[in-house]
Amino acid sequence: MLADLKDYRPAKINFVLDDKAKETFSEVMVLFKGAKSSKEALKVFKEKFNCLFPEGELATRNYDNHEISMIREEYCLKEENDVPKRKQELAETLEAIKAMKKSAEEAYNSILLEIADLAARVKEGTTDFKLSSTETVRIALNGYFLFYSWVDGEMQLVKAQKIPEWDRNTLWSQEDVNREAMKELFGIEFPEVEKPTMNEDLPESADDDDLPFGDDEDE
Repeated sequence: MLADLKDYRPAKINFVLDDKAKETFSEVMVLFKGAKSSKEALKVFKEKFNCLFPEGELATRNYDNHEISMIREEYCLKEENDVPKRKQELAETLEAIKAMKKSAEEAYNSILLEIADLAARVKEGTTDFKLSSTETVRIALNGYFLFYSWVDGEMQLVKAQKIPEWDRNTLWSQEDVNREAMKELFGIEFPEVEKPTMNEDLPESADDDDLPFGDDEDE
């Protein structure tokens, strides 16, 4: 385990040097072989060499067999215990992200629709206005249903709706009364209403000769 290597130091340190450096400096890999302490070696360096004394410098060394065994045990345990747990956490996180993404996309599309709707309303420039049921009337006049309502202190024409052709024949008397009222009250004259004939909507009577039966001739 890595915890066991916290203060561990191999019995023999093997430093890592590239092959070119080993070949170039093969004869000076170890200096002052007879020295009993670092002081003896450093004294010579100070006296004979032009050298510096770096602080905090790091060199690379090889792991020994014990360290390799401990590290291998560590990652095997992590692979056995931690990997499945982290994999599950990843799957759950991806699912959560997927849900968040869907929610964010829905919110984004929703606000775009709201903006489009508001822009369409501005372009249209109109909106509904609820009319008072006690202050609104509808009259038939000149082929239209006219809606008058008391708004802003005035009886205003607020809506004009074309009367369907199939409905006009049943409303001609109403249109005629309203036409006369407009003329009498406001001096405004609209075209006279054409009175429908009694049999206008009825099919023509069939000739007696076309009937499948009739009076028998006297023999």
